[in-house]
Amino acid sequence: MAAFLLFAGLLGFYLATAYPTLSPYRDSGDLAASALTLGVAHPPGYPLYSLGAKAWLELFGLGNAAYRLHVFSALLGALACALVFRALARGGSREAGASGAAAAALLLGLAPAFRHLSVVSEMYSLNACLAALLLLLLSREGGASPRELCAGALVLGLGLGNHQTLLAAAPLLLAAGWRKLRSSRALWGLALLFVLAGLLVYAYLPLRSSLEPALDWGEPRALRSFLRMLTRADYGGVRLHPERPAGLLLLSGWLDGLRLSAAVFSKELGLSGAALFLLGCWSGRGALRSGALAGFLLSGPLFVVWANLDPAKPETYAILEPHLVLPLLFAAVLAGLGAQALFGRFQAGGKAAAAALLAALWPWPSTGLPVSHREDFSAWDYGTALLDSLKPGTVLVDPDDPTAFTLSYLLHAHARRPDVVPFLYFRTRWGYEQLRRRHPELLPPREIRSGQELVSAVVSKAFQDGRPLAVDLPQKTPSGASAFPVGLAYRLSVAPPGREDARALLSESLTLRELLRLPSPPLRADFFTRHTLAYWPSALNNLGVEAQRLGLPAEAARIYRRALSAGPWLSESWNNWGNAALSLDDARAAEGCYLASLRERPSPQVVYNLGRAYFLAGRFSEAEGRFRQAIAEAGLVDAHNDLGLVLLRQGRTDEAVREWLGVLARKPSYAAAYYNLALAFERMGRKAEALKALAAYRELVPDPALRRETDRWMEKLKK
Repeated sequence: MAAFLLFAGLLGFYLATAYPTLSPYRDSGDLAASALTLGVAHPPGYPLYSLGAKAWLELFGLGNAAYRLHVFSALLGALACALVFRALARGGSREAGASGAAAAALLLGLAPAFRHLSVVSEMYSLNACLAALLLLLLSREGGASPRELCAGALVLGLGLGNHQTLLAAAPLLLAAGWRKLRSSRALWGLALLFVLAGLLVYAYLPLRSSLEPALDWGEPRALRSFLRMLTRADYGGVRLHPERPAGLLLLSGWLDGLRLSAAVFSKELGLSGAALFLLGCWSGRGALRSGALAGFLLSGPLFVVWANLDPAKPETYAILEPHLVLPLLFAAVLAGLGAQALFGRFQAGGKAAAAALLAALWPWPSTGLPVSHREDFSAWDYGTALLDSLKPGTVLVDPDDPTAFTLSYLLHAHARRPDVVPFLYFRTRWGYEQLRRRHPELLPPREIRSGQELVSAVVSKAFQDGRPLAVDLPQKTPSGASAFPVGLAYRLSVAPPGREDARALLSESLTLRELLRLPSPPLRADFFTRHTLAYWPSALNNLGVEAQRLGLPAEAARIYRRALSAGPWLSESWNNWGNAALSLDDARAAEGCYLASLRERPSPQVVYNLGRAYFLAGRFSEAEGRFRQAIAEAGLVDAHNDLGLVLLRQGRTDEAVREWLGVLARKPSYAAAYYNLALAFERMGRKAEALKALAAYRELVPDPALRRETDRWMEKLKK
């Protein structure tokens, strides 16, 4: 009954805080679409999750597909906590065993990473549930029986078909059955057979791929592609960060990884939870303690050291978060053993006092994540808004995983915009073959030998056929194409649009529904929600840049204000708004914008821009200070040039001349420095040098009007 009440309470909590539709979390869209279509998900395929989630979708029909999968994760997360309770309640006295087991289950169920992964359509809750089931099978006092060992081996094999990190739970099996396994080779062989039987779930991948499902990542129907699928060869291997090597062979990697582990797990468990964990490591009982401690070290600190992530980066916790679920389960078991040892030393009154003290020291483990996601529609809003930004039949070139997975879910679960073709996986041979089978109209009638050639061929043919092209980020614009922001997408063209076409695109973008109804950023949001919400202010910021290029600073300023209403942390928009304000001769507004930009992110360029605002406002001493700061931080040539202007205005002509001569020594083609030198030399009465500077200036400026003005000035000096 206690286990059931614990399960029901946590399940209710998870359901009350779950995402209402698709979550923006990592690979949720891909796993949801794969489960819905019985497809092959991204490597290593996650066959057990796909099969189990599909069965659940058939059984439970309330709500949209993504929400039903969130319910599936919530069930598994709550069940994992109940299984941990049942496993630990076997040990110690009845009262102390139940109290320690409840502490372990609550520590696990309320840890931020565990509760977050219990409300998204990911495979990590299933991983925790299988580890907890393994724990229950192998937690018998005196060691597990041969039947329990074989059942545990089967669960381990099946679990490896869900997520390969469950291998860290193998020490539980070894610790619980070491005595029997050591004395029986037959039992070793039988256990190995059961592990292999569980691994047969991977046969789903080639069997399902042979039927060409809608989602068929890697097409693992042949042996080579199947092995590449299992090893993630086409998905970046097993590293968590593509730009950082594994840290196991680096002393600095060990030091940083262990420090990061201590910080992360102390936040996840809270002060009292961490204290109970240490007590459990010291005083826990036999095989259960040994297996849980080994599992924690393998899946926790050792994994963090291997990942070798930068602790200072904001995305580090987001990358690690799903991989904390399994070590948190082992840590909770050890904390439960510590609680059992603690409660076993007290009488009834002492137990109550100890429980009250632990509760006081454990207010609520938090890493800054939101408790509830009920109002988080960010992934749905982003996906539908992006689709609304695309013309019929658009080819979306090389979208990021979050974009591709979100659109995949919207297509397969809600039949949104089947006319849009995401151009994906072109860097792999199987991706090219799949594209040639499914969309032959996109390809020229010839063999293509590389991913770069494929992109060029698809883009060229689409332009020839008049088919619309777009990217989700402007930096992905293919070579030889130009991008213009429209809504949340960037439409591609052969050349930048002319002035009238650009004005029409600007007007179209501003009237799109998704930009008129900006999503309100929640007070607390996880990394992936913030990342998804950032698409709106980024798109508006880029649209404002286009408005400025069109000579519409007032319109640009209005767009930047809208961008900052959705993303007040976007330093680029503050800086760009300041530039627009300067174009409108509003130096005071520009000053405020630049200061806000510097508050969000220090930048020598923005410091220089702030100096320009002070200069135009006639605040020369402040302008001089900012220009010198920009020079000290980045040696900006423009700051040297404008510092000369400030010095000239203050009557410090000799110093100004030295600044401009220094500019020309570094950059002889800097035309403005010659012009400014001519001003200074004329003021000093050195007309010959002024004429020489003007002649050099005239050679560098291409504008005929500026040349005519220079000629008139030179004639005046000669007279």
